Amino acid sequence: MIKDDRSDRVTIRLGNAVVDVPRRVVEVRARRPDRFSVVHRIGYDLSAARHSVHKLGKRYAVCPACQWRFGLIGEPAKKRCPSCGHEGEIAWWETT
Repeated sequence: MIKDDRSDRVTIRLGNAVVDVPRRVVEVRARRPDRFSVVHRIGYDLSAARHSVHKLGKRYAVCPACQWRFGLIGEPAKKRCPSCGHEGEIAWWETT
């Protein structure tokens, strides 16, 4: 994360991209999460998703160990990461 002098905005680096976002949508933690995060896509387009490399769907999980993303079916309490094998709880209560 890149420090920003403006109190209501923060600039973050996502891979090679630099993005300016409202500070209220960023949570800074002292350590990595130990649970799978759930991501809800905004403006999801089914036709575009069919051509996506990952075919993640409208809602997907992010592994806390390796950051691999995978689609979710239903609302399971636990999952195993298909990439690294990490098994753990899904943090449904952290989704908005």
